[in-house]
Amino acid sequence: MSADLKPMKRRGAPSKQRQLRKHAQRGVRPASLPLVHVTATGWAREIVETKQLDSRPCRIFGRRLVYFFVLRPAYRSRDGDAKSHQINRFPFVFLFRPEAVPDPFHVYPFDTGGAADGIFSEEADEFVFLEDFELEPSHEAAVGHIAWAFGSLEEYFDGNLRHDLMEGVPIHETVTRGFHDIARLARIGSNQPDKRASAVEVAASHNVPLSGNVLLAVVPRQYLEDDGSENTSFLAQLRGLGIPWRTYEWQPNTAPNEFQDEISRIVRRFYQEEKILR
Repeated sequence: MSADLKPMKRRGAPSKQRQLRKHAQRGVRPASLPLVHVTATGWAREIVETKQLDSRPCRIFGRRLVYFFVLRPAYRSRDGDAKSHQINRFPFVFLFRPEAVPDPFHVYPFDTGGAADGIFSEEADEFVFLEDFELEPSHEAAVGHIAWAFGSLEEYFDGNLRHDLMEGVPIHETVTRGFHDIARLARIGSNQPDKRASAVEVAASHNVPLSGNVLLAVVPRQYLEDDGSENTSFLAQLRGLGIPWRTYEWQPNTAPNEFQDEISRIVRRFYQEEKILR
């Protein structure tokens, strides 16, 4: 970790400063939204072979968890700005039905891993602890937070907060204002927009089967077919699990993080076709 990145502090216990929870709108429809898991293609191969997303020990919360973002294919790989010719390092995206995680372990308004690594330290309030930001652990709370903070699913997908979000929020409501400071790092037009700063995180404390739960996979095309040679075994596994897919155009000696915009366009188009986004 860079010396100028300060990890967000933890209480290590439930917070009594759950100010964000009171802002989530109630009764918003749909009550749940697709969940997105972004991984490296090399790991995706293992996931498909085992037919499930395995929960793994979490260094932050001290238990086995598997992580998703609500609706948004936000990612920024470790060393993802480094060029590579190895396709295994490049992103592979799973879009899951919300029913795949019936009872979330937790819901946060941003990427807790990024917070723990200090990537939001430029804007984070050092006197507000990670647990202070936790939302109610439900799909309804995630959707209600999005409705309050962004106003629409389209604005949330792009990372654009409501312009009037802090109107009426008193200065002493430091958790809410701390969220606003962090979430602005995701907006279009910021110097280095990082969509993880306002992507709603959902964690599950159980393994998540692929069969019947995956709406779509987004895959490097060349991993499935290259110069007329098909990856027949992997394609058969996808078909056997009932996983539809769409592809992006990978190129060697590019960086994994370079494909964020193209992947977002593919996912947005799918949501538009499914009438989830306009």
